[in-house]
Amino acid sequence: MKKAEESDELILRMVELDGKPQPDVHVAFAAPITNARAVNGQEQPVGDAHTESGELITSFSAYQPRTFALRLGASPAAVNAVRSAPVTLKYDLAAATNDGNAGKTGFDGKGNSLPAEMLPQQITFNDVVFQLEPAKTGSSDAVVTKGQKIQLPAGNYNRVYILAASAAGDQPAEFEVGGHKTWLTIENWGGFIGQWNDREWSSKDTSLGYGEMTGLKPAFIKRADLAWYGSHHHDAAGKNVAYSYSYLFAYGLDLPAGVKTLTLPKNANIRILAVSVANEDTEAKPLQPLYDVLPSPNAGAPDFSLSAKGTVSVSEGRSATSGIMVLQRGSFDGDVKLDAVGVPPGVSVNFNSTPASDTHTMTISANASASAGNSDFQVVGTSGDIKHEQTIHLKVSPILKGTVPVDLSSAYNVTAIYKDGSKFEPDASADGGGYSFSAKTLGTEQVGDEVIFQMGPANAPDAVSDKTVSLPPGEYSSVRVLATAIEGNQTRGHFTINYIDGTSSTATQSLSDWAGGASFNRESDAVEVPYRLSGDGSIDGNPFHLWTYGFNTDPSKGVKSITLPGNRNVIVFAITLVPAGN
Repeated sequence: MKKAEESDELILRMVELDGKPQPDVHVAFAAPITNARAVNGQEQPVGDAHTESGELITSFSAYQPRTFALRLGASPAAVNAVRSAPVTLKYDLAAATNDGNAGKTGFDGKGNSLPAEMLPQQITFNDVVFQLEPAKTGSSDAVVTKGQKIQLPAGNYNRVYILAASAAGDQPAEFEVGGHKTWLTIENWGGFIGQWNDREWSSKDTSLGYGEMTGLKPAFIKRADLAWYGSHHHDAAGKNVAYSYSYLFAYGLDLPAGVKTLTLPKNANIRILAVSVANEDTEAKPLQPLYDVLPSPNAGAPDFSLSAKGTVSVSEGRSATSGIMVLQRGSFDGDVKLDAVGVPPGVSVNFNSTPASDTHTMTISANASASAGNSDFQVVGTSGDIKHEQTIHLKVSPILKGTVPVDLSSAYNVTAIYKDGSKFEPDASADGGGYSFSAKTLGTEQVGDEVIFQMGPANAPDAVSDKTVSLPPGEYSSVRVLATAIEGNQTRGHFTINYIDGTSSTATQSLSDWAGGASFNRESDAVEVPYRLSGDGSIDGNPFHLWTYGFNTDPSKGVKSITLPGNRNVIVFAITLVPAGN
C-alpha cells in the first residue's frame, strides 16, 4: 500500500500466491471505502471497481496481481496529535562535514563523516520532531555517550526519543530513564540495514572479479526504526563516498511521570544527534509487520543442501583441499556434521569449518601406499534427522621416482611471484601490467604431470621467458615444464631440446592464458590458485592457473639445454627432467 503519485488516493496492490482462483474477496479498512477504481502498475485507470457497505469486493485468477486506487471516508476514531519538545544537549563531536572539507575526527573518529549538505536541522519521526544542530565542518553536532545524565524539560510527557547511530557496528547500550534501565541495540551508521541472501566470494575486491563462491549469508532486516538516510558519506578528505550509505535511527523509551533525567550509556562508539520528549495519548501499532520477517514463518520445512566440486585430484604422498558449502533451506538454523564414507585405502579425509560461515574445508591426503587411479567416495552431512550426501570423484596421481628438478636460478629474468601485501611496479610483474602470483598460494613446490616442480623465490626474479636454459647432463625420456601464458592464449610456441651432439628437436606447443584453460594438446592443469596479486598490494579474486607440458626427448642422447619460445607472454616457472626408463 502507498499514496498515489498524482492524487490523494491510496494505492493497494495485491497478488494471489497459491495458484488458485479466489472469488468474492472482501477488503475492508477501519474507515469505509467511499470510492475505488482499478488501475495498472503505473497507476493508470483500467476500469471500475465494486464496493459495497464500505468494502472493496473483487476476485483473482491464479497468481493474478491487481491494483486499486481507493478513497477512504472519515475514521471512526480519533486520537490527539503527538506533542513533542527538544532536549538541550551539550554537543562534543563534529560528526558532519561540508562537501570538499577535510574532517579531523568525523563521525567514526577516522575522519569519515555525515554529509552536512544532506543533514536537515529538523527530522520528524512519527510526528515527533528532532531538533538538530546546524551541520557544518568543524562544528560540534553530536554527543558521544559517556554516561552523561541529561536533564529533561518539564511538562506532561510520557515518551523520550533518541536520534542516534553507532560508529563501530551495532552496539548494545544501556539507557536509564529515572531508575528504569533499558538495553537497546544502537545500529551502525553505515552498511546495509537489510539484505536478501548474499553470496560470498573468494575475492576480497569483487570489482576485480568474484572468484569462487564460498558461502551464502542469510537474509536479514535490522529492526531499529530508520529516521534519516543519506545516499553517501564523506571520507576524511571531504570527498563523497558514493553508495556508502549513512543512517540515523530513532529509539523510543517510556517516560514515567515525574522523571526528569535520562542517563546515557557508557559507550564511546555511540553518537546521539538529538533527543526529544513527547506526549502520545495513544500509540498506534500495525496489526502485523508491514515488512518482511526473517527468517520467514512461511519459509518451509528445515533442510539443507551440500555444494562442492565434483572432482578432486591428489598426488601420492600429498594433500589437496576443496571447499564444501552447506546451504540452508527453509527454516533450517542448525549445525551440520560432515563425514566421508567409502574413502579408498591409503587416503584420509578431514573437515574444518570456517567460523561464522557455511563453508567447510575438506583436506584429502594420500599416503605413499595409496593406489593411483580413480575412485568415488561420499561426503555425508547430518543434522538431527536430516541427512544429505554428495559424491566426490577422486583421482590419485602417482609421482615418478628419480626425477631431476632443474635449477633455473641463473636463468630467471621475470619476477612473477610476490608475498601478499607487497607492492610492485607493472614492469616488475608477471604480466608486465601489474599482476603477479602469490607466494602464499604457490608455496615452494608444486606437483603436476606426475613430477615435482621446485618454485622460485618471492619478491625476486623467479621465472623465465624467451631464453635458452641449461639442463643438467644426462639421458632423459622427457622434459616436463610448468608454465603459463599471459595476455590471452599463446599459440604455436616452439620448445627446442638441444643435445650435446649438436642436434636438436622442436615441439610446437600452444599455451592457455593464466585466467582460464583452452585444453590444448599436451597441456594439463597443474595448479589452480584462488587469486593473484595486484601491484598496489590488493588481491584479484579470480582463479588463475599454471599448466604442465611434457616434451619427449631421445633417451639415447645427452641433453644440453632447452630453448623457450621467443615470446614474453610465455612464462616458465619450473622444469623437471624424467630419467630414461622411468
